[in-house]
Amino acid sequence: MNRLMPFLGALAGPLYVVVSLLEIALRDGFDALTHPWSALSLGDLGWIHVTTLELSGLAVIAGATAFTGLVRTLFCLYGLSLMGAGIFTIDPVGGEVSPSGMLHFVCGAVGFTAITVAALVLARRHRHAGDRGWSLASALCGVFFFASFGAMAAAGGAGWSLLLFTAGVIVISAWFTAICLRRLRPEG
Repeated sequence: MNRLMPFLGALAGPLYVVVSLLEIALRDGFDALTHPWSALSLGDLGWIHVTTLELSGLAVIAGATAFTGLVRTLFCLYGLSLMGAGIFTIDPVGGEVSPSGMLHFVCGAVGFTAITVAALVLARRHRHAGDRGWSLASALCGVFFFASFGAMAAAGGAGWSLLLFTAGVIVISAWFTAICLRRLRPEG
């Protein structure tokens, strides 16, 4: 197996999370209790977040090649959705919903569903292989992430829901990194 691809996949989450957190810390006027991370794609420095989404999506797709069948397809769909979210930027908070903003949300919904299903499929596979730790971790990460996304969508972007979704993004990103690193091991 080509070890480069799962290694690149393992970089996707840290790239997205670290760059986004740096943007949040350095961007004037950005408030994590008011703005979703996607709002970093707006304004003069929005190109940084768009580029981060594109590179993270490509890294996820690279990592997906270390898997087979349905899981590979779901991870590729997630990677493509990250790239789509970079192309179709979110609307400013409180503004009217544009076609681009609607497509941004659709990309997120499709990709977030895909990675959640991938986590649950891998949880089942690990359970059948007798690996209860990976099974439980995969199931919990997938369910927590999807629940955090659902909470944010249902709460209309309330501050608590944005923080919960931030935690969900960090958790699923760490899980994807771990699952790609596991593929680097000979028995992975």
